[in-house]
Amino acid sequence: MLDTIDFNQTWEQLKLETVNIKVDLSIITHDAVSEHPFVNISLNGLSQFGEICEQDTVVDIDVEIEDDTENFLTIEYINKDAKQDVQIGHDGAISKDKRVEITSISFDDIELDFFQLTDPDTFKYEAIDPEGVTTGFDATKLSWNGKTTLHFTTPFTFGYWKTFNA
Repeated sequence: MLDTIDFNQTWEQLKLETVNIKVDLSIITHDAVSEHPFVNISLNGLSQFGEICEQDTVVDIDVEIEDDTENFLTIEYINKDAKQDVQIGHDGAISKDKRVEITSISFDDIELDFFQLTDPDTFKYEAIDPEGVTTGFDATKLSWNGKTTLHFTTPFTFGYWKTFNA
């Protein structure tokens, strides 16, 4: 069967691919926070999602990505107030906190394997505090104001994807 082509499309539009991205977020919060976590998700600097999240959330977006390009997906958490959002217990340990954790990221329902992301330039968390940089699996924990960035190229290579046994 032949695919039909819309001759009104430009060559650039024909090189674009629609990709479904799902970001599963675990929201850790409590009733005494000044405001629940605000999460911004962007692709190549263009915001795709920006909301206050009161509970665990799956962000499901469809985006157009050009073939043979370098791209970056950013998950940003920006409204933590250490004085109001963190509570310390009598033992000196944190008893209540506000943070965001990335449970999973998938592209077209193929889940990324965080444990395979050993290159620090591929998957990195950068806190607003310059001392707060982590990479690999630790980049899934957004404990303070900052952002986690996933760098990837298209077409996708499957070295970082989870494999499933049937």
